[in-house]
Amino acid sequence: MKRLVLLLFLSTLSFSEITAQDAYQHAIGFRAGPLTGVSYKRFIGVPSVIEGILGYNYTNGRTVTLAGLYEHHIFVNYRLNLFIGAGTSFAYAKDDFRINLEAIAGLEYVFPNYPLNFSLDYKPVFHIFDGQFLFNEFALSIRYIL
Repeated sequence: MKRLVLLLFLSTLSFSEITAQDAYQHAIGFRAGPLTGVSYKRFIGVPSVIEGILGYNYTNGRTVTLAGLYEHHIFVNYRLNLFIGAGTSFAYAKDDFRINLEAIAGLEYVFPNYPLNFSLDYKPVFHIFDGQFLFNEFALSIRYIL
């Protein structure tokens, strides 16, 4: 455990060596999980990222969801980074409209010789109107770097 904490601490120190040119600017791709659809990420300044997700949630009342998230990336090295963030989403199902608060945490890998990245994340959701939490939001995203 001490080594993991030390590794995370040292990775934040190495962040100062990473510039905006080292990070990709835009990426779009497919998200697979309970919320399946399209994911778009954009760096708005290292380490700040906005992510938009448009998807269909087949486990949560068969809803169509549009999510907007702000994420903070922590670079472990030039190809691997951790991220954490939060945002909101709007979901619509048959005669039901929901506004949600969301958190997100994950791991992202950028391939060195291909314009692709993979991310694995966990995204719990809180329904504002009915006070219900959903904790089944694990997903894998594959994005093409533009």
